[in-house]
Amino acid sequence: MQRWIVLGALVLTLLGSGSVFGYWKHRQNTPDRQWVELPFNPESTQAQRDKSVEELRKALLTETVLTGIARDCGIEAIWELGSEQAAVEELRRRVVIEEGETTYKGIPTSTLNVGFRGIVAERPELIELAERMSKDVQRLVNPESQQTPAGTTSSMPKF
Repeated sequence: MQRWIVLGALVLTLLGSGSVFGYWKHRQNTPDRQWVELPFNPESTQAQRDKSVEELRKALLTETVLTGIARDCGIEAIWELGSEQAAVEELRRRVVIEEGETTYKGIPTSTLNVGFRGIVAERPELIELAERMSKDVQRLVNPESQQTPAGTTSSMPKF
């Protein structure tokens, strides 16, 4: 009798742990979106924000920008894609550039959401890609803030 109780407990333990593993594995394959929120100017109108989103979409979805992101983040090797061109096409398919809204210090603020779509298992790569693309957005929006080569002077004051 005791053997059957031990055997039943073992079966229930294996079923329970298998169920937990199956649920975890299911959760790893659910859709995920990671983005960086960049606030718009509070005085901008809806038309200006829409125009900014479209202009940035055109500027960021170029071959040069996406190739730089794919190289810097090593997407070709991580996602096991055949070539750099395949990585660029995959990034183009997954990119998210949209207007959103968030709350900064208790005040609703319009934001530019820049990021990528994927699955939960790819979350670290999606975060890295979103941060890398936000650097390109900042470079496009503020070209004068780029660093100058050593030995040259900048027209910007140093604080």
